[in-house]
Amino acid sequence: MTKVAVIFKRVRWSMRAVFMVILGEFAFYGIFRCPFAIPYVSCETCPVVQCPGKKIWLSTWIAILGSAIIFGRAFCGYACPAGTLSDIFAKFKLIKIKIGRTLDKYLSAGKYIVLAASLIYLFVLSNPRWAIPIRTGEFFQSVGLTFQHADNLWIYRTLIISGLIVFSLLIPNIWCRYFCATGGILELFNKISIFKIRKAKSCTYCNQCRKSCSMDTLPLEQNCTNCGDCLNDCDKELISFKKQTDIIV
Repeated sequence: MTKVAVIFKRVRWSMRAVFMVILGEFAFYGIFRCPFAIPYVSCETCPVVQCPGKKIWLSTWIAILGSAIIFGRAFCGYACPAGTLSDIFAKFKLIKIKIGRTLDKYLSAGKYIVLAASLIYLFVLSNPRWAIPIRTGEFFQSVGLTFQHADNLWIYRTLIISGLIVFSLLIPNIWCRYFCATGGILELFNKISIFKIRKAKSCTYCNQCRKSCSMDTLPLEQNCTNCGDCLNDCDKELISFKKQTDIIV
């Protein structure tokens, strides 16, 4: 493994551990206790007083968008708690179900369908509450109470999100690749970000780099998170970490 690839891997998992501590609780509250249809965006009006998102939601989103300008979709591969869990589950996969390239392309559009629906609920329907908020209490007990006093839509939403993350045991990173609206937004920044992993024009598309990619993609193509895991894969050294000012290939 090259020195650059080793650095990327160590930095990546170190950052994941740090951000799991910083954002992990916020992420779990958003899935299991947030009463809103769309979590993580209406925190200033949320009555769940224990949620750390009340203090950090705005700064978190500013940091995510700032990182997107500099590193594209790197937040997904370096900091997102859901992405970290998905990747861990993928490494312990029971049976790896391979998705064909054509089907993968169509399924990847699911992120933008979820994003469009989220924007409608947020801006047109004013992000309605689908559950009665449990303001305080022991976390797991409060999760149980939330399920007891939630609309069916909230229950379906929560079970689908958590289920898809666990389903990475079968289809690696299925939530991140096909359904995450945030990932869809950040992917739009990949082409314009300042730093990125890219392949050279002379790439023969041998797909060797896919073997180490948890997102099953190629540099700068759909679902690439600029993680750097593929930097050591190309025998012809056609993959590199570049600035936007370098020649775009």
